[in-house]
Amino acid sequence: MARKKKKKGGALTLILLIVPAALIVLPTTILFGIGMIPTIVAYVVDRDPDKSAPITVGGLNFCGCMPFAIDLWKHQHTIGAAAKIFADPLAWLVMYSAAAVGWGLYYGIPPLVAGMEITRAEKRVEVLKQKRVALVQEWGPDVAGDYFDESGGMEPDAEMQGA
Repeated sequence: MARKKKKKGGALTLILLIVPAALIVLPTTILFGIGMIPTIVAYVVDRDPDKSAPITVGGLNFCGCMPFAIDLWKHQHTIGAAAKIFADPLAWLVMYSAAAVGWGLYYGIPPLVAGMEITRAEKRVEVLKQKRVALVQEWGPDVAGDYFDESGGMEPDAEMQGA
């Protein structure tokens, strides 16, 4: 087994690149820093090693912040303009509602998919049971390896007879 080499200085390089970039676009950094708080919370509370909650919440949270970032870029890219955006309750509503939709998707889709899979599996079991009954009726009870009555159903005391 080959061991993976750890990259030394990766975090340092990242910091050395991101911090100056964040300072150059400080109003945008402030906008996304405050607007993306639900994503940070999702990252902190998610125990899954794949971190699917911050991906789901973060994607929609980012989309909720983007219109205000574009507005900031189009007009004045100043800290005062960013503060003006945060003074607008609609901005908070849009940014955090988008994150709430992300949380809704994160908690809503897995049970929905599980329910659909259970329903699909139950239908498949019913189809297979019908096929089994048809085979037993056509070929006789010996083909099933179980104890069946003439209609293809299980005999009431089949378990006791087999023991």
